[in-house]
Order: sequence, then structure tokens, then C-alpha cells
Amino acid sequence: MVTLAEKVDMGNGDLFEMLTYLVVILISAVVMIVWLKRRGRRKRK
Repeated sequence: MVTLAEKVDMGNGDLFEMLTYLVVILISAVVMIVWLKRRGRRKRK
């Protein structure tokens, strides 16, 4: 089991990786919402 202290000792590599994943997830979520909204608008007309 990895403790929080050990994670901090690993340096910024892990933190950067986590931030990268978070950014990718956020961007994909925004793209999905926009795409679904456009699709919904097209269906209504």
C-alpha cells in the first residue's frame, strides 16, 4: 500500500500525470456535452 507521504516523495511526475488525465477527461466531457446538445437541437427541428 502506498501512503500519501510516499506519493509526495515521488515528485511532480505523478502529479503531472494526474493533472494530464484530469484535463483530458474534462475536455472530452465538454466535447460530449456540446455534441449531445447539437444533436438534440437537430432532432427537435
